[in-house]
Amino acid sequence: MSSHLKASALSLVLGLAFCLMGTVPAAEAETRGLTPALVEAMKVPQQTLASLSCRRLWYLEHKVLAAGRVCLSTDRARRAFGKAQPCISDEERILPERARDYLAEVRRAERAKSCPVD
Repeated sequence: MSSHLKASALSLVLGLAFCLMGTVPAAEAETRGLTPALVEAMKVPQQTLASLSCRRLWYLEHKVLAAGRVCLSTDRARRAFGKAQPCISDEERILPERARDYLAEVRRAERAKSCPVD
């Protein structure tokens, strides 16, 4: 059996084992329910949010919203993310829970720094 075929068979067996055990690998669990765009937008670890500037926090917040296809409400945000995929709703509740939790942490960091509301 070729090494490529062996690797494919092993991958299939492991995937089946994870399904039967009701678990998924950690990397997959972290991104479950998130689109690739949201995964990319949420790359900044939550524990480092407090060290970011207000400008960076604003950008990060709106990057997550745009990646989640939430309609941006300000001209500044629309200019910054004009090339994002078209929005589908004004409601943040369309975002997966993990993305909403991340946004809450970003906004908490903004409040702690007394960042201007935009």
